[in-house]
Amino acid sequence: MTELNELIERLYNESVELNAQPKPSAEMISHSDKCEEDTDTQRMLHVLNEMAALLSEDDQPKIEESPSEEALLRVLNHWEAMTHSVQGIKEHMLSLEQDIVKMQPWGDFDVMKVEQLAHHGCHIRFWKMDSGLLASQFAEQWFIDCNALIVTQDIETSYFITVTDSESRPPVPAEAEEVIICPCPVSTLIMLQTRDKDSLKKMETLLGDYALVHYGEVYTALRKKLPNTIELPQLTIRRETFSDKIRRFFKHQ
Repeated sequence: MTELNELIERLYNESVELNAQPKPSAEMISHSDKCEEDTDTQRMLHVLNEMAALLSEDDQPKIEESPSEEALLRVLNHWEAMTHSVQGIKEHMLSLEQDIVKMQPWGDFDVMKVEQLAHHGCHIRFWKMDSGLLASQFAEQWFIDCNALIVTQDIETSYFITVTDSESRPPVPAEAEEVIICPCPVSTLIMLQTRDKDSLKKMETLLGDYALVHYGEVYTALRKKLPNTIELPQLTIRRETFSDKIRRFFKHQ
């Protein structure tokens, strides 16, 4: 990995004169004021289910009087916007994790310099190949002609680069698979992932707080719409963990 970074830096310094990225945005979900009654009910039921999943009986949310339709709509819209944002963060985190796994074999290098080198006629391409097959080809002429360099390898897979002065595909073995690298180095991807984790924690805390404040309003409004024979989502019963028992034991000593 160090060799790759040093090679890129050397090539860059020799041929290029250096001249002196998501958070998902929460988009409010618009809904018509004139929805069908059953659609309204299903929407409220869905939101109430999500709120109930974040609360327990110990939280003791207040059961408020039924809010006005306008106030209820604001609650539903805001809740759905927050959950939409949370889903966006999770999807972005998954994408970053996939990119990190993809880039780790190459180490941490300046991706921008690789792109700038291409503009100056120096094309670095990234490949992976079965280690056994690569070993059998190691002494072949293509390895010399393509200025190939093994970056890292394990028992199963070898990762190597080729450096040529042409955009065309170098004469590598047919078994070699080209890897399209990400636009960010591993260090940047990890930094973005850390930011997403922090954002997710904050959003989940906000969701819990919002559920505690507004659960009762949605519950009451839904109770008015549905017959008493239909059971609404129930708060979870918090089970005492072993750590809770230890804390309670020492609290009473």
